[in-house]
Amino acid sequence: MRPRRRRPVTLPWPFPDVISAPLPARPAPRGRLAPLLPAGFLAGLLLGALMGWPWRGAVASGLLGSLLTWVALREIALRDALAVLRVMPCHALVMRPDRRPLWQAGSGPSFTAAEAAGREEDRLRTAHGHLPPHAREAMVNAGLDAHLRADGTPQCVQDAQGRWFERRQFRLPGGGTVCFSAEITETRQREQSLAGSEARLLALLEHAPVGLWKLDAHGRTLFANARLRRLFQGEVPSRFPRDTLPQPTPTEGIETVLPLPDGTERPVLLGVVPWDPPGGAPQGRLLSVLDLGALRHAQARLAHLSEHDPLTGLANRATFQAALAAMAEDPKGGVVMLVDLDAFAQHNDRHGHAVGDALLREAAHRLRGALCPSDLVCRTRGDEFAVLAFEAGAHAAPALAGRVRAALRTPLRAEGREVPVTASIGLAVAPQHGGDPATLLRAAGLAVIEAKEMGGDTVSLFTHALRERDEQRARLREALAAALEAEELELHLQPQRNLENGSLAGVEALLRWNSPRLGRWVAPAEILSAAAELGLVGRLDRQVLRRAVQLLAGWPGPPPCLAINISVSTLHDQRFAEEVRDALHAARVAPGRLEIEIPEDLAVRDLPAVHQTLTALREVGVTLALDDFGSGHSGLPHVVRLPVQRLKLDRSIVAQLPEDAKAMAVLRATMALARGMGIEVVGEGVETEAQATSLHEAGCHVIQGWLIARPMPVEAFLASLPPPLLLPAPAQTTRVGAGM
Repeated sequence: MRPRRRRPVTLPWPFPDVISAPLPARPAPRGRLAPLLPAGFLAGLLLGALMGWPWRGAVASGLLGSLLTWVALREIALRDALAVLRVMPCHALVMRPDRRPLWQAGSGPSFTAAEAAGREEDRLRTAHGHLPPHAREAMVNAGLDAHLRADGTPQCVQDAQGRWFERRQFRLPGGGTVCFSAEITETRQREQSLAGSEARLLALLEHAPVGLWKLDAHGRTLFANARLRRLFQGEVPSRFPRDTLPQPTPTEGIETVLPLPDGTERPVLLGVVPWDPPGGAPQGRLLSVLDLGALRHAQARLAHLSEHDPLTGLANRATFQAALAAMAEDPKGGVVMLVDLDAFAQHNDRHGHAVGDALLREAAHRLRGALCPSDLVCRTRGDEFAVLAFEAGAHAAPALAGRVRAALRTPLRAEGREVPVTASIGLAVAPQHGGDPATLLRAAGLAVIEAKEMGGDTVSLFTHALRERDEQRARLREALAAALEAEELELHLQPQRNLENGSLAGVEALLRWNSPRLGRWVAPAEILSAAAELGLVGRLDRQVLRRAVQLLAGWPGPPPCLAINISVSTLHDQRFAEEVRDALHAARVAPGRLEIEIPEDLAVRDLPAVHQTLTALREVGVTLALDDFGSGHSGLPHVVRLPVQRLKLDRSIVAQLPEDAKAMAVLRATMALARGMGIEVVGEGVETEAQATSLHEAGCHVIQGWLIARPMPVEAFLASLPPPLLLPAPAQTTRVGAGM
């Protein structure tokens, strides 16, 4: 009877070929051991003959010898197979149909005798005991399912030591199974490392700052990263959206445009790299797509900002300079108008920068509305605007400025408050007032200065007299700088008289300058203006302080109280009080002999900024006086906030005495306040006996003015005083400053 062919069992990699080879179709051994079968048959025949058996017995003995030889050969083959199983790099487990282990061999995890006696389900629970309950049940169910199917499906499991194994189960004839387990820890680690590298690479590609687009040879999309998806507004087209594909040659960058789903086109920089898919198919392309839209927008924005003011949207100073140069070269000329907003700094400080910005934007809007479209409106600096009216003549300048002035005069409502808006306007005409941009701009600037000096809200047209005055100012500044170096400035003294007893109540020191370079006496107002323009006010104040202290130190006899004027900018310096103390100490002058007069408008503008300096001066011991009180900058309530001991009544009030009833009312109110606060009042600018009598009757007993004496040099002042007047009076005052 022909033997039944057995079903081959094929095992995939990584198991050895000897395990995965099909079982032999016939039971007879092959190879070099096959000739032993006839030898066994002959040995059986020989044994039967020797035993005297009949021929049938001898044949039976021969067949038995062949059978025994065959069994021996099968045993040898089985031992060889078992030896191979024991040394192969995997573990083999043969189980009975009832799922109990029958035999195991090979390297890898094996079962103990106790475990071998248990069921497959128990063994799986023990093997996966290190896992959480839900994961353990899942692995047990997967193992049981693999055992039931036994079709060679791979199953990856991890033991308690963290090692990974791949298991495959196969069905054996008779219903049993064989399970092969191979350790794949290193392979698993390599796969995880490779997967991590691929994930990182994919993340880099996905979040690259440029779009990455992988196309096949026909332009079909194979891959697109997030940047490219955003470029195409969420979904990348399935094919390259242009008829012509980029050539599959390395290209660094080609500027082109890509159509978007919304119908617009986007400028991009396209880079091309050839891509060869496996199998030798036609070349594909890997495109790098850099979106140039934001760059073009930024470039346009920068170009706009290079020519326009970001706050108001007007042309900026650079654009104005270029247009002014073009106007200067044009024979038809035009009008240059500078518009400087009045009191803008005060509005900005009082109401805040938000209101200041709103004021500038509204001023720009009104300027554009008041001018022709052909006129160029610019913002040249903080609160200054410029207008260029091309081909306009001098006859059109006043009407042009009038429209601008009228447009700006309407108050601005910003953040619930009404802010007045006025401007000082300066005009210059090309080519009459200058043939080059610098001269024209300087002419318009001088006209603006003239308008501001006229009180603001005014229009001024440039004249050559303004240029001459500006040149005089320049010469004055140069002469003043040299005079401070040479200490040419002098102190003139003017006495203060006590009306009660006629004694000397104090002295005011006034700054005077007879300039050899200019050939004239320079008015105190000019000195202060030039010093402010040069930034030398602080230096001038300290020179006055030094001269006054020297004068007190060298006074022939007991010195009077000497008053000097100090500017607000110097009082901002918190070191000034220490400088005063050091100067008095070095000259050995009592602090009470020096009086510092504070400008009256300080009470409104700068008291918080200089309060620390004033307090320090009082601690030094000098007398503080409020100068020009009643000139209109502050009222009586502000005096309470000032640490002063004297009030200097302004000459504008004294000049109206005794005829003006309002002046008399101010005088009486001032005296009542001063008496209540223990403050002495001094009447300045007294020129008539009637003024002195009115002051005396109101309770003001100290006066100063031409009625007593005009300011005079120190030597003349000392020579004019009789010996009794060289003694200090009970109430003292003297001042060094720029007063008249």
